[in-house]
Amino acid sequence: MHIRKNWFFLLWKAVLVIACGYGLSYHMTAGRWGDFNYYTVLSNTVCFLYFLTALVLNIRRVARGKRVATWRPRLEAAVTFCITVTFLIYHFVLRPEAFRMGNGGDFYSVLNMIQHYVVPLMTLGDWLLLCPKGRLRPSAPLTWLLMPLAYFLYILIRAPFAGNIAGTSSPYPYGFIDIQLHGIAVVARNAAVALAGMLLLAYLLYAIDRLLARRTRRMPAAGHEKTSKN
Repeated sequence: MHIRKNWFFLLWKAVLVIACGYGLSYHMTAGRWGDFNYYTVLSNTVCFLYFLTALVLNIRRVARGKRVATWRPRLEAAVTFCITVTFLIYHFVLRPEAFRMGNGGDFYSVLNMIQHYVVPLMTLGDWLLLCPKGRLRPSAPLTWLLMPLAYFLYILIRAPFAGNIAGTSSPYPYGFIDIQLHGIAVVARNAAVALAGMLLLAYLLYAIDRLLARRTRRMPAAGHEKTSKN
């Protein structure tokens, strides 16, 4: 049983690394370094680095005859939050906007599906199924907001000085934070709504973590009680 779990654990992470690597290799080999100004690409990079490290360390554990183990569960929760933001904003904000403007054809590209759907959903699945629960502090969701906040500040600072992102006609990667297009007031409102949504998501993940931790603690206790009665 442990051998099956080890191989499933390793295979899942290997597929994740390949999926992340596919997207990143496309941007780098095509010389599209400006794409790293997009939150999507940055969050996929974070996933690639985390799961590659976790995969390598666990391969070493298995080679030494040890069972697999999640590398830094608290960090995985933060990574899961970051890439889930990518999925939600793309699916509910950017994708509908693209179809309204007649640019929805790219939705069906392999690269697009992998970066916005496959990687986020597989990361969420890894966290739900394979990551130990109950180790998060109540303040953890607030710290998860630092990456999207830092990204937003970077874009605001970059735009006036670095010019248009390569291959686009705007220094802003996303329309809803384009100050030139909407003005400061609208962008500030959009940012506030996005921040509120991300805070809600962060504490939803925290609540799921607590719920699953309680269920895990009750299961051994129930099993022990049943054995005692028999």
